[in-house]
Amino acid sequence: MSQIDIGLRLALKHIDEQHNLSFATYLQGLAEYTTAMDLKAGEQLDLPRGLYFVESGMIKAEADTSASLTRGRQKLFATPVMGRSTDSIGQLTARSATVGRGQAALKNAPGIMSQFSHTFRLARVGPGFVIGCISEFTGQEIPGTFICMTESRVHYLPFETIEELEISKPTLIMHLYKLLAHLGARRQELTIGQLSTLRSIMSSSAPSKPISRKAMAHLSENFQP
Repeated sequence: MSQIDIGLRLALKHIDEQHNLSFATYLQGLAEYTTAMDLKAGEQLDLPRGLYFVESGMIKAEADTSASLTRGRQKLFATPVMGRSTDSIGQLTARSATVGRGQAALKNAPGIMSQFSHTFRLARVGPGFVIGCISEFTGQEIPGTFICMTESRVHYLPFETIEELEISKPTLIMHLYKLLAHLGARRQELTIGQLSTLRSIMSSSAPSKPISRKAMAHLSENFQP
C-alpha cells in the first residue's frame, strides 16, 4: 500500500473510484484537520455537526418513522382525560400533578414507549461515503441514527474547522464544497430514479384477482437463484 492509500487519503480515493472523480489530490490537505474514529460492530456513531469520511466498514442509517428534516421524533405525552360525558375541556389542567405523574410513568416504562416508536433503515453506507453533507449545507442536525454493522473507521472533520479553513485556506475548502455538491447531485439523481420506480408501482393496475398462496409458492420455487 502506498503512502497515499492511508487514512483520509484512502477514503478520498474510494470516493474518486466510485464516482469517477479526481478530488483526492486536492483534498489531501484536510488530513491534518480530521480525527480518525475506530468503531466496533453495533456501536452507534456520535454525530456532532461536521463531515464523516468513511474509510472502511459498513454503517446503516436508521430513522424514526415520524422523523424528517423539519420534524423531529414524535414524543408521547400524558394528557388529561375526560372520564365523564359531563366533563368540559375548561376543567382540564395541562400542568396538573396528575399529568406530571403520568408523564413520569411513561418515561419509566420502555415497553410502552417502544409501542409508539418504530425505526426503519434509510440506507447502508460504506467506503467512499461522506456522512453529514445535508447538515453541512442546511445547518440542521444530521438526520437519522448511524450504527456500525461491522468494524468501521471514519474520519471526522468538525464544522467549526471548516469555517476556519474558509478564511485560512479558501482554495482547499472550495474543492471540498465542489466535491460535496457533486455527491449531492448524484444522490438527487438516484432519488429521482427511485421516485420514478415508486410511481410506476403505485400507478400500475392491480390484478383482477389476488394471487393464491399456492401460486406464490410455485413462483418462488421457479425463481430461486
